[in-house]
Amino acid sequence: MAWQVGEAAAALGDRLRDPAVPHSVEEIEQVMRGFSLTVEGMAAGCGGVTEWLRAAGHVGPLSGHASVMSERLSHIGKELTRLADAIEKAQKRAS
Repeated sequence: MAWQVGEAAAALGDRLRDPAVPHSVEEIEQVMRGFSLTVEGMAAGCGGVTEWLRAAGHVGPLSGHASVMSERLSHIGKELTRLADAIEKAQKRAS
């Protein structure tokens, strides 16, 4: 399932990069919220991997790196939510 989510995110990224594809501000806000949810899920997954690695005896650089990635992904997810909120506010002001 993680592979499918990754492929879908890559396909969406390609679509967003294409200047010929029209987008609305509302659509961009929804995309940012979806990215935020995806990244938060990735953070939770990395946290689970960290715990699994530790339980399997891989304490040290490997589990440490997984832990750091989990924290970074969580931060990115929160920043994506803040961006989506800012887009929503800008859209409401423009209306």
